[in-house]
Amino acid sequence: MRPTGTPILRGIDQLTPEQHLAKGIASHEEGHLQKSTYHLRIAATAGLPTAMLLYALACRHGWGMRPNQAEGVLWLKKAVNSSGLEVAADGGNLDHHPLNLPAAKTSAASLFNNDSAICVGSTPLDRKTHQAQLALAIYELGVSYMNGWGISQSKPLALRCFEIAGAWGDADALAEAGFCYAKGVGCKKDAKRAAELYRKAEGLGISMTGNSW
Repeated sequence: MRPTGTPILRGIDQLTPEQHLAKGIASHEEGHLQKSTYHLRIAATAGLPTAMLLYALACRHGWGMRPNQAEGVLWLKKAVNSSGLEVAADGGNLDHHPLNLPAAKTSAASLFNNDSAICVGSTPLDRKTHQAQLALAIYELGVSYMNGWGISQSKPLALRCFEIAGAWGDADALAEAGFCYAKGVGCKKDAKRAAELYRKAEGLGISMTGNSW
């Protein structure tokens, strides 16, 4: 029998932010979403970019909590800004991208299943994972701006986010940007630019069946 007065969550406060993140990921994989969100929030508040991104997605999709689009956008911005690349509604300069881009799309699900997502270090694999996480955060911001989820709708800024995320190797973002140029969403129609983006998306694994690009 537990002695009277012994804290039920004994030891939780002694965990490092990295340990909270690891527990959040493990709990998500086990289907304990409320527990996962609890740990992710602590790790995010401590300043871990991976935790910020995963907690933002929890807010957006309602993983273990009531969906909160505004809170999700807040943490997506924090995840992006913590990586040194600001995405602001004033249309700041976002045109500088790394030359060595990740070759594959990193989804929210793969982040939860990727041990290298727990700590971003200095190895090529860690840097590649970090780039993919940043791309996903910027892509999700673009979705928020496109739909007005938790933030004022801005289709031009959404397109800007998609292009930046695409430059960082996010295949879905490339496809979304291509669609915007093909249909004139947030920009003037530009079939040549749309074709270029669609081809890049296809090269990263997005099926463009039915498009004659």
